[in-house]
Amino acid sequence: MRNTAATGAGAALVFLCLSALLAAAAVVLRANYVPTDKILLNCGADQQTTDTDGWVWTSDIGSKFPSSTANSITAAVTTQDPSVPQVPYMTARIFSSNFTYSFPVASGRKFVRLYFYPSSYNSYNAPNAIFSVSTGDYTLLKNFSVAQTTEALNFACVLKEYSVNVEGQTLDQLVANY
Repeated sequence: MRNTAATGAGAALVFLCLSALLAAAAVVLRANYVPTDKILLNCGADQQTTDTDGWVWTSDIGSKFPSSTANSITAAVTTQDPSVPQVPYMTARIFSSNFTYSFPVASGRKFVRLYFYPSSYNSYNAPNAIFSVSTGDYTLLKNFSVAQTTEALNFACVLKEYSVNVEGQTLDQLVANY
């Protein structure tokens, strides 16, 4: 049986359920911490969705966050592991070239969570995805494969969480394909 908790694991571009969660990292602090910016982005979802914790996720389709959607498509998973939650793992935006999301936020420390599920999306297959993710001067993932990571760790899905300092009014996340 595969673990669904993902600590210290990475992600994959093709299976990108990129979710910039600018909120508290610890559930214990969730009631006490009120983020200045909270953006939950469910890539590839065709409408607003709510997860099992009651958090509302915005679709990136037609949103102001992607720089352009010209070199990408949206897709739903072809198979679902029953241990993996529907939101935000069952849809994706698949990039054919470098891609940027821009999030308008206040300056200061932000938590960024990236959620990934190594499944097939349309004709795109997880083992072929290698990519990098950066924000500002920080490289969050480099030459990363979620399929290799989940297989090595015996996880069904993974998330990576980062704390980054935003000095301007925008948090840009660049996704680079290889």
